[in-house]
Amino acid sequence: MTDVQCSECLPSAQRRQQRIANGFSMAATRYDTGAELQGAVADDLLARLPALERVSSLVDIGCGTGYLVSRLAERHGGLSIGVDIAPGMLHEARRQSADRPIRWLVGSAEQLPLAAESVDLMVSSLAVQWCDSLAGFLNQAVRVLRTGGWLGFTTLCEGTLDELQAARQQTDGVRHANTFISETELIELLDGPDWRLQELTLTTRKTHHATPQDALRALKRIGAATLTDSAHARRGLTGRRRLDALTQALETWREPAGIPTRYRVATVILQRAESSHAS
Repeated sequence: MTDVQCSECLPSAQRRQQRIANGFSMAATRYDTGAELQGAVADDLLARLPALERVSSLVDIGCGTGYLVSRLAERHGGLSIGVDIAPGMLHEARRQSADRPIRWLVGSAEQLPLAAESVDLMVSSLAVQWCDSLAGFLNQAVRVLRTGGWLGFTTLCEGTLDELQAARQQTDGVRHANTFISETELIELLDGPDWRLQELTLTTRKTHHATPQDALRALKRIGAATLTDSAHARRGLTGRRRLDALTQALETWREPAGIPTRYRVATVILQRAESSHAS
């Protein structure tokens, strides 16, 4: 049996999620070699989480190879759970954390396989941008967290991969829809009766690559190659010609340090309000 599943017969939204799951499953064994930025963002989230005296259960949504949940398991006692949409990622997480009592579950951030009001601390780092709806994830977090429980997550906002988005537009001859949530929309989603917002930090991080090909390979190594896909590409250049045109367009963005890859990172710390009700 394989971790990569066929998505031909699924509805469009499910097909998209299955492509994402397949991409991350295929990248699992090499993911950590290209995930320096992901590790740095997770470390920053860890440093910003509140110092909690008692955590009987915690969960990492989109846990990947288990970097964040493993560190939280060391920090807190109780039950630790890693949830990811990609079975291949969980297989690698189990392998890397075989000596830790962590429970691993396949599941979507928008349909969490967890009981209502069962978790004290929920985290997610650079995963929920893959959701069809961030609001769907937040609704699930409200359902699963106990009253007074904490949610800490990072996600990518508008401005992420601007260089790639512009290169794709130049290559395909069409304006692509933005892949990432705007900062205004994020703020509006966080302003509701279910949550007490403790912290919202927005930072821009950049990595650099020697060549455009290296920049594209870096996305593929972390399972994010779907960001280079385009439904419009089928109408224009295909295959090698499109790749050559894309790399030429990326070259125009070169900086002294190399070809930049930009990430606009939001770090959010929330507490589930007393007036919240699980649904």
